[in-house]
Amino acid sequence: MDKLGLPIVLLAALWGAVNTTLSFFQIINARRDMMFELIDKCGHCSEQTLGPVEIYLTNLLPLTIGNIIFLCLISYVIVSIPRHMKIENDDEASRLKKACNIIAVLPIFGAIAFFGGAIFDLTMLIRALT
Repeated sequence: MDKLGLPIVLLAALWGAVNTTLSFFQIINARRDMMFELIDKCGHCSEQTLGPVEIYLTNLLPLTIGNIIFLCLISYVIVSIPRHMKIENDDEASRLKKACNIIAVLPIFGAIAFFGGAIFDLTMLIRALT
């Protein structure tokens, strides 16, 4: 039963990262759509309380940064698991380290993708408002 616990922990960590990232992705896309609808409708929308720049700074940017931080933390947790395991077999410890590094690629890639998306959103916002 001891050997079954680790795969369950890894699977739970990966599932949590994927599930949370998909939720963030839906919310971020909704805010981006709202922001660009406002730009199409009224430009800077200075007469409105919440214009496109305010939506970007108070919704889109913090959600994106929060998701990037979350994914980096999940990656760190997954990569650090072998240090906290007491495995006497060196071959098994090496396989565990390799598996954790491979599993951590998904959240790392997600963090990189969200960072690229944040740069793209900022570029499109600046382009649309100038």
